[in-house]
Amino acid sequence: MTQRAFETSIEVRYRDTDSMGHISSPIYYDYMQSAYLEYMHALLELPKSEKLPHIMVKTSCEYISQAYYGDTVVVLSTVSKFGGKSFEMEHEIRLGSANGRVVAKLQSVHVMFDYEKQSTYPIPEEFRTRVANFQEAG
Repeated sequence: MTQRAFETSIEVRYRDTDSMGHISSPIYYDYMQSAYLEYMHALLELPKSEKLPHIMVKTSCEYISQAYYGDTVVVLSTVSKFGGKSFEMEHEIRLGSANGRVVAKLQSVHVMFDYEKQSTYPIPEEFRTRVANFQEAG
């Protein structure tokens, strides 16, 4: 990731692990979703009690290395691409810090969504600007 990433630290809980003792594969999606929510609520300055103006519609994960109960992982999240109504994000999960060993790489796609109308809408320029201002800062 060459742009400034939003960082979310997560301590691996015992219940996050499988019988082999490392993070269970579905948990990586929980970590990604938590990081996405933290980033977007901070970026848009919305209280967590309010819905975000977009929904997650697609995800994928590449497992690179292991992390275990008691470890701290850091999720580095960036918006990597904009479409007309959608945007893509990349998330790297690293062990311990932003410079730590890569544990997993995830991608997600999000669509702007009006809950009242139950329909999508074009990405507002203000959203693009906020993302650019954050990710290009540093």
